[in-house]
Amino acid sequence: MLKAPGEILAALNRELLDNQLDKHVAVFIGVIDLADDSLAFANGGHFPSAILIDADGARYLEAPGKPVGLFEAVSWESRRATPRGALTLAMVSDGIFEVMGAMTLAAKEQRLLEAVQTAHSHGTDVWSVLGLEQRQAGPDDIACLVITKEA
Repeated sequence: MLKAPGEILAALNRELLDNQLDKHVAVFIGVIDLADDSLAFANGGHFPSAILIDADGARYLEAPGKPVGLFEAVSWESRRATPRGALTLAMVSDGIFEVMGAMTLAAKEQRLLEAVQTAHSHGTDVWSVLGLEQRQAGPDDIACLVITKEA
C-alpha cells in the first residue's frame, strides 16, 4: 500500500510510462492526517507551489519535483508540515500569472500569496481579491482549488 505522496507520484509515473500514453501531468499531492493534524505533500512539477495558511501565516509549500509521466528514473520527495490551528491549502494553476499584469514573477508570486492570505482572513474567494470576478477568456487556463480545515 502506498502511503507517502512521493510514492503515489512514482506509481502514477510508472502507470503513465507503462501505458505509453505520451502524456504527462503537473500535479501537487497533499494528504491531511486528521489524527495528528499534519500535512504530507509532494510536488510533481506543479507551479506555482501550493500555499498553506495557518496560525503562523501564509507560505508556499516548496518541494522539488519533475512532472509525472516524462522520465523513467525519477523520484519525488515527500515532505511534511504541521499546520497550527485552522488551515487553508490553496493550489492555483500557472495561468493566473498571465492575467496579473506586467510585474516580475517574484512580485506576482508575492501578490498571489497575499491574495490567498486576504481571502482566508476575510472569508472571501481568491478571485475576488485579485479582481478576477468577470469571466473573460485569458491566454491560459486559470484554476484554483482551496481546502479549508477548521481548528
